Amino acid sequence: MLKLNIEEYKNNIFEDLKKINPILTVGSYNDFNAMTVSWGGIGVLWNLNVAIVYVRKSRNTYKFSEKYDSFTLSFLPEKYAKEVAFFGSKSGRDYDKFKETGLHASYEPDFNGYFVAEANYVIRMKKIAKFDFDSDFIPEEVKNHYPNDDYHTAYFCKIVDILVNEDYEDYKFILNR
Repeated sequence: MLKLNIEEYKNNIFEDLKKINPILTVGSYNDFNAMTVSWGGIGVLWNLNVAIVYVRKSRNTYKFSEKYDSFTLSFLPEKYAKEVAFFGSKSGRDYDKFKETGLHASYEPDFNGYFVAEANYVIRMKKIAKFDFDSDFIPEEVKNHYPNDDYHTAYFCKIVDILVNEDYEDYKFILNR
């Protein structure tokens, strides 16, 4: 994997999100969980490049999101759509998602976190803030997304860097080194 600053990556991440949802991995050495995410954002907060990820309190990943600061978003090739769907439909309480899908968790000691080894690229992040949604915050027109008041927590994460798989044929970045 090549390590880049986010500004060096020239692909359109929003287009990538339309193709396949990334896998969010949260945790530390030998204590982590992963799930597919379909909502999120990328922007600037406090003059920092950030990604925002949303995790429902009912998800197994929530307890890891509360406990740890190392987050990654792994963008996999479209050929892994079935595996990505499994990560979004099954709980880590009941399944070893990596074992079930044949995907591989790769640990980065310098980052103290995991990502999916088969990813085209990975956004590595550190949690800097969070915001809990509740019924007072949610507009009436979107309350249908919250059956049983199962609200999200928004995690604001500083983007540390991006790892790009050297075999990823579709990358279009320029290294100015």
